[in-house]
Amino acid sequence: MSHETIRRFIIARRFGVATLGGLSMTMTASVFAQSPSPPATVNNWADLRATLASCWSVPPDARGSQIAFLFGIGKTGELRGAPLVTARRLEGDQEARKHYEEAARDAVSRCFPITVTPSFGAILGESPIRLRFVNTPPTAAYQINGNITIFAPH
Repeated sequence: MSHETIRRFIIARRFGVATLGGLSMTMTASVFAQSPSPPATVNNWADLRATLASCWSVPPDARGSQIAFLFGIGKTGELRGAPLVTARRLEGDQEARKHYEEAARDAVSRCFPITVTPSFGAILGESPIRLRFVNTPPTAAYQINGNITIFAPH
């Protein structure tokens, strides 16, 4: 195996991208709420996904709901400003919809600040985060860098 092949493999593993015959594709791995214990220090996108998933407590009676946020994280792991809701599809009665949105907002506020490594903090300081909390059965989702989808466990 050549040095170039090994280098490409390492980069693909780090960024979740595989190449096959020159065709690039994103590897998707479902991230579920209440994942096993998140890392103490966030060093990469997978660690950030696990940390965010561990903060979300899925309310009952909101099956089919989803909400998306856009926000920034500072270089030292703090939330930069209030998260902006960019999309929502809330199911159930008025109370269930209210609880779902509150649970998602609480998850984001409860998670921060996070402890990040200096190298990943530098990346976060330059990257907008697009986070979706989804209460539907898991499907393939665009999970690369700051695009994060967290599915409720079913």
